[in-house]
Amino acid sequence: MAMNPELVFHLKAFSRLIYFVTDEEDRFLVQLKNALKDKANNAQVYNAAFGLVPISQLIDDWKSKAHKDNKDTLSIHDALTFIYKDQPFTERRYYVITDPDRWLQDQQVQRRILNIIHQVHNDENTVKMILCVGSRRFIPEKLARYTEVVQDTGLMAEEILQIVGTTCTALNTGMPEDPPTLFKGLTSFEVQAALIQTFKKNRGFSDTQALASYRYRQLKKTDLIQHIDTSPYSFDNVGGAGRFKAWVKRTKAAWTKEGKAFGLEPPKGILVVGVWGTGKSLSVKALGNEWGMPVIQLEMGRLRSSAVGESEANVYRAIKIIESIAGDSGCIVWVDEAEKSLSGGQSSAFTDGGTGSRTIGILSTWLQETTSPICFAMTANSLKTLPVEFINRMDERFFFDLPSQEDRIDILKIHLRKRGQDPAKLNLVRLADASKSMVGREIEQCLKAAMAESFNQKKSALDEAILVEELERKPRIVSTMADEIQETLEWVGYDPNVDDGVRARYAADPSGQDRKLKIVG
Repeated sequence: MAMNPELVFHLKAFSRLIYFVTDEEDRFLVQLKNALKDKANNAQVYNAAFGLVPISQLIDDWKSKAHKDNKDTLSIHDALTFIYKDQPFTERRYYVITDPDRWLQDQQVQRRILNIIHQVHNDENTVKMILCVGSRRFIPEKLARYTEVVQDTGLMAEEILQIVGTTCTALNTGMPEDPPTLFKGLTSFEVQAALIQTFKKNRGFSDTQALASYRYRQLKKTDLIQHIDTSPYSFDNVGGAGRFKAWVKRTKAAWTKEGKAFGLEPPKGILVVGVWGTGKSLSVKALGNEWGMPVIQLEMGRLRSSAVGESEANVYRAIKIIESIAGDSGCIVWVDEAEKSLSGGQSSAFTDGGTGSRTIGILSTWLQETTSPICFAMTANSLKTLPVEFINRMDERFFFDLPSQEDRIDILKIHLRKRGQDPAKLNLVRLADASKSMVGREIEQCLKAAMAESFNQKKSALDEAILVEELERKPRIVSTMADEIQETLEWVGYDPNVDDGVRARYAADPSGQDRKLKIVG
């Protein structure tokens, strides 16, 4: 059973305080016991139910179902007192503390561990190593400079093959195709559960999509992130945005095996900024459908907590879930209204003790360094409070302006058909003229109101005159939010040499716009 190479290094270097982050405590303990070999007798595990017990005893008890506890060390304080008093001299001793995120919130526990660190630092004959193992990283500032953090990299290919082989043998069935790719990012427990559930349902593994769907079901266990069903959305539902659609279709090949083999690199991030109600969120959902990838919505508000260290722990937890969902095929991480979700970093030190800036920093660093096939998609109405580091890390930036007359006709057709109306029976040019300077959301709102009024007036179908009146009377967001829109336009800029924006691409051809600010530079 392969062991995390970074952990192996710290075991050899005998780093005195290690925090191992993993969702598989049992797998870690088995691997540690095997790695220590003949020194396993010098390793003890603190478990709130058993106290401080030998690692071999704890693992053996899983099968024997014995409950051999150490009543003298059931309390974490008693266990740490025992570790402090223990005198290993020249023989190395290993002490594993489970559930560290629970205990380390206690100031007295922090002090007891710090006392042990001071002890081993100042007495060369005291050879003790403390290994904290938990699913959430929580490191108090008092212990931060003494702690080595190791993140579980998950099951390696040979481990997945071993688990799948053993499980399929027990089920008396053949193995699915390419298990390391299919189960990348899942825990050993989840691999077994996915295999058993899929086999019981389909009596085999020919339907790989059924296996893949197991990943999405795991999202029901948490409210940190949300899986968006993109099946109802396609670019047929998006009016205009021709340049954005063309880019999406052109980039799709970068996610395929053939494209990757050719050397294509998928985008790691995309910023979709623009006027309210122009279809930015809808376009991201359609993007997931077009690429055939799951869309995971990340809401920073769900990650924030008033408890000390809880927000940071939630971010790390969300990242692990996202990478598990992404597997080897990839996924889109969507942050809607990013100017609100990712704002507050500069004032964070004064409002929340720096928690906001730290969580944003964790997310930003992960976005830069992750090797998982993930595309980070941000939609924003404004750029005022959006962190510069996120803007700069987007491979592509698109600006959604007010729809042109041609785009408004396209939008009208979509919403008319959606409501069972025949666009051919209406003068679409007249309607497009009446909806000048309107966004798609406003056009839809007017259409809903006109449908209701047509019904109340006993019309057999949508009345064109009623719709025209609604369109002409509707207040435009371009007027109510003129300053904000102008500011965004100035940021985007315009280069007539390429007929496109300077800092972001126009999602639609800008030459057909009713209103545009052409700024060179």
